[in-house]
Amino acid sequence: MIDFHDYKSYVLDNQDLIQFLRESKSIIYDRFEDVFQVLEFIEKRVEKYEKVEEEFEVIFEAGFAYLHEQMEELKSIINLYFKNDVAGLNKYASLINYYLYLSDLIETLTEKSLYSEDAKQAIANIYEEIETIFSEKKAFEQEIFNQFNLVVEEYAPVGTLSTQEIYGMIKEEIDVWE
Repeated sequence: MIDFHDYKSYVLDNQDLIQFLRESKSIIYDRFEDVFQVLEFIEKRVEKYEKVEEEFEVIFEAGFAYLHEQMEELKSIINLYFKNDVAGLNKYASLINYYLYLSDLIETLTEKSLYSEDAKQAIANIYEEIETIFSEKKAFEQEIFNQFNLVVEEYAPVGTLSTQEIYGMIKEEIDVWE
């Protein structure tokens, strides 16, 4: 049985940040939106039927774990580089989003035993470049994402789905059920 207490408490504790990201239509919120919708769907299903299939329990637990990990990493980035100035992070939202994507990708590659020493070093170099931009408040061009993607594509086989992409697919399935 799913215990929603921790999830609800976590969302409540982080409501200001979540609300800011949603209201500012931040690309960062977009990475969480499908997960929120899937978890809310499962929550409503449990309320309606009191019990759900085991698959939904697994989806809920994995989604909440992903959400928690990504939100905590986001809060660390905000605290470290933006001195809790949440509004100031809009300028770097696309880079923050990519940083969080890398974190998710590492987990995916690790699960598939594809996170080699070379991959670790390549991703560490990207992290370092992003962190330098954050700490020095440097301007950056959108072309940087193409450069990063070329590196990432060497280690992430075509078809490697991030957690965000998987929850997007689950959300599409849920839309069919509703």
